[in-house]
Amino acid sequence: MSKHICPTIIFHCIDFRLIGETMKFIADKYGIGKCDIVSVAGSGKGIADDNEIFRNYLLRQIKLSHDLHESRKVVLIHHSDCGVYNNCYKFNSPEEEKQKQIEDMKKSEAVIKEILPDVVVEKVWAQMLDPHGNEVNFIVID
Repeated sequence: MSKHICPTIIFHCIDFRLIGETMKFIADKYGIGKCDIVSVAGSGKGIADDNEIFRNYLLRQIKLSHDLHESRKVVLIHHSDCGVYNNCYKFNSPEEEKQKQIEDMKKSEAVIKEILPDVVVEKVWAQMLDPHGNEVNFIVID
């Protein structure tokens, strides 16, 4: 039996407004058919949160991709005007929402690297330039 290899597993939000632009971004940067893709509400928020069942489920997806497909990069794509974040927090500004999501991406990165130290975590902020997600600016976060 041959081994199936892909270098990257990507987590992005289920928000329908961003699917088209997110898939274009993934295709351009990573290649469709060259990465595992997980669509989940809030993207990496479930890894950063204290809900152990949900966190373990998401981490299992990463571990399976790592072990079965030799993925060594995890990409977390978070976005502005996220319903999951807006339902959990009362932000005073879009910048406050962005900072909270970046904080959660960094926390998720630490959790992932604790389990799989050989993995690189790339954090991406998707700034919606219109309320419908027709124009999105994708920015890699350090």
